[in-house]
Amino acid sequence: MIRWKIFATILTIPALALAPKSTLSVHASTATSIKITCNQQTDIPTIITTLASRERSYDIPMLSFLPEYFSPEAASTNCGTTATALQTLYDDHKMNYLASDTINEKPVVCAVERRGLGCDSFNSQLLFSLEKTVSPAKVLYDMLGSDFKSSQLPSPRTVSRIYTDLRPSWWWPFTK
Repeated sequence: MIRWKIFATILTIPALALAPKSTLSVHASTATSIKITCNQQTDIPTIITTLASRERSYDIPMLSFLPEYFSPEAASTNCGTTATALQTLYDDHKMNYLASDTINEKPVVCAVERRGLGCDSFNSQLLFSLEKTVSPAKVLYDMLGSDFKSSQLPSPRTVSRIYTDLRPSWWWPFTK
């Protein structure tokens, strides 16, 4: 009888080590939720990521649709459709990064699975485009909330597009 318990333990430990994290963290994920919405209660429509647990809730600005890039109508429309698309992508566990690019001579922002992919790549999802001719990297950088952007805009000489992790390291571990 003791031999079977030892054998079962030996088989169980490697199986747990190989199990996906989502399998091991069921309890934690049920206590935390993420909701992505468009807040249009201010002058600048802003996509807000709300991280909620049983104890507290955090609202984190993700993208602001700035008047220098969007008309009021375009800002409102793009904020709503982008928030809905990002929530769907989050719920489906797809698209880990926001990316900036140029397609048909228009600056665009999209969601991609991994760095290195462009907005015209297979499995990317276009979120919005701009009518103005501006640097797509600068647009995305300017629009990002402080918790989602790096300390400075990447150099256009070395980087053709920027990638922004949709799961910032300071809050993402709480949802695993």
